[in-house]
Parts: sequence; structure tokens; C-alpha cells
Amino acid sequence: MTLTDTRARRSPHRAKIDLFPYALMAPGLLLVLFATLYPVIFVVQYSLFSTNVYEMVRFVGAANYVFLFQDERFLENLWNTAVFVIVGVALCWTFGLTLALALRRQSWGTAVLRAIVLVPWVTNQVVLALMWKLLLGGEFSPLNDLLRSVGLPPVNPFISLEQALPTLTVINAWRATGFAMLMLLAGLAAIPKEVDEAAEVDGATKLQQIRYVIIPMLRPISMVCIVTLMISFFNVAVLPLVLTGGGPLHATELLSIRLYREGFENFDIALAATLTVFLIAIELLLAALYFRLVKAGAQS
Repeated sequence: MTLTDTRARRSPHRAKIDLFPYALMAPGLLLVLFATLYPVIFVVQYSLFSTNVYEMVRFVGAANYVFLFQDERFLENLWNTAVFVIVGVALCWTFGLTLALALRRQSWGTAVLRAIVLVPWVTNQVVLALMWKLLLGGEFSPLNDLLRSVGLPPVNPFISLEQALPTLTVINAWRATGFAMLMLLAGLAAIPKEVDEAAEVDGATKLQQIRYVIIPMLRPISMVCIVTLMISFFNVAVLPLVLTGGGPLHATELLSIRLYREGFENFDIALAATLTVFLIAIELLLAALYFRLVKAGAQS
């Protein structure tokens, strides 16, 4: 046996790599990379310069970030966004779980109700905002008609410093409830019927079954649902912009609205880019958490 034969026997068989599928994927991959990487490079670059509209005037390094974190308005925006996202996601998950449990059984009526609950999630946010302004904010809105009928003065929660942010948060949670319900329904469908039957045999009440059996078993899908909603809520801008415009007195001005105003109203591209980088960093952390949860769920 020659030395060449010995090496051929010891070395593993190397299959030829077929480059044709990669060549087919290349145009789409390059387009996706251009559509994602170029805007990121653009905003990072502009966040390090002082600008005159779209013209980069002078390199300032981290000065824009220092200004941003020392700006009291930004801190107020950050607080508003935290309340809007955290409280909104908690309400959305609670509403979604309640509806998922109520519509868990398959029937013609529950299928229709599921479709109805999904309507706000797929409806244009401008339409939803105008609908809620007519229902709650107008002088002759149904809410104010009801208040006048019982002798109370009319209200407008969208111009109240105390009520604007809670009202906006609840409306956005209502809008996304259909998505949470759909994900939790998928999780409920994966729970074997034997689990419910065993809990009933052990004497557990319905509330005990939900608290100690169903919610723990829904934990993987719940975490994925919560992280997905958080990413979505950070990017919501149209609904609050139409409903409140960020007012009154910046009481409902979220980071997304501040970003829009700095970029498209004030044309302060450097500050808008800095806000964008900050939001990208938050969403990258949430995306990393999302993939980690998905991976953990696949391994369990």
C-alpha cells in the first residue's frame, strides 16, 4: 500500500460545494444587506457629526450622545416610552390570555370572535386613532354624551396631563390584543387535554388551573410574545402622533415621536440619528433576547 493510498483512506470524503444555490441567493442577500446595513452606517456616521440639515459640518464624536442624555426632554421621552411599552405589554398579554382562555374551545362562534378581535391589529393605525378621537375626544363624543346625561362635565382625555398617557397606553394595548391572543391560543393548543383532566381530578379550581398549570406551561410562548410586542411598541409612532401629537406639554411624546419631529420637522439630522442609534441598540438587545428564548424553547 502506497503512502497516497494510506492518506486517501485516513482523510474523510470531501464533497464538492455546489455554488449554484448561493449564486441564486446572492442578489436577494445583497439587497437585504444594502437595505439594512447602509441605513445603520448612515445614522451612526451622522450621529458623530454636527449637521446643517443633511450636510455634515464638523466631527463632534460622542457630543450628541452626551447632549441627549443630559436633555430633560429626552429623559421625559424615555420615561413615557417605558410606561407605554411595559404597562402596554402587560395589559396586552393579560387581555390576550383572557380572550385566549375564553375562546379556547373550537366552534363556529369562537372562530368569528377570534376574527373580530384580530381586526384592530390589522387595521391602519390612522383609522384607529381617528375612531378613538371621535369616541372619546370630541365635544359631542359618546363618552361626553353619557357624562352629560348623568350631570357630569365633558372630558377629553387626550388633552389631560394626567389622562393622556394612560389612555394612549390602553388604546395601543387594545390594538395589539389580537396578536397576543393568537400566540397564546397556539400555546394553549399545545397543552394536552390530559393535563387539564388531571388538575380537575386533583380538585383544582379553574383559577388554580390557570395559575399553577396553564400559565407555567405557557411561559415559553408568553416570553416570545412579550419580547415581540416590546419591539413592536418601541416602533409605534403613527397612533400617538394622530391621537395626541405628543402632547399636552410632551406628556405623551415617545422616543419614536421625538425622532420623527427632530428629523422631519426640525431637520436636526444629527440628533435624529443619535436617537435612532439609541433605539437600534435597545431593539438589538430585545432581538437577541428573542432569539435566545426561541432557541431555549426549541431545546426544551
